[in-house]
Amino acid sequence: MTDTTSQPRSPLAMFFSLGFRPFFLGAALWAVAVMALWLAQMFDVLALPIGLDPVSWHAHAFLFGYLSAVIAGFLLTAVPNWTGRAALSGAPLIALFLLWFLGRLAVLTAMWWPAALVIALDWLFWRQCWFGCCAR
Repeated sequence: MTDTTSQPRSPLAMFFSLGFRPFFLGAALWAVAVMALWLAQMFDVLALPIGLDPVSWHAHAFLFGYLSAVIAGFLLTAVPNWTGRAALSGAPLIALFLLWFLGRLAVLTAMWWPAALVIALDWLFWRQCWFGCCAR
């Protein structure tokens, strides 16, 4: 039987109800954006304040940007299915996604920040991802 008394959830609430939605979309958009930015930097169309040579930045962008979002989306969705625990959703998932995105922005502007801050954002993302899916 369907419960017709509950309010319909907003599209934003639905989007942030499971970890794979924001992180898989974020990974796809990041991959496209990074390819465009990397090509622009390689052909001297754009100079980004990254502080890494183009090959190192390319590797970092796909390992820590794309791959970390895919792994996070998978773990935040699969682990609750495997363990029967509630999935991370709503405000905590939004905060985790924003932390991932801030890490990406910090790397894109790494010359403007202390290296420890840029590293800390990625470390904090993985720490919170672990506690969000595996250690609760």
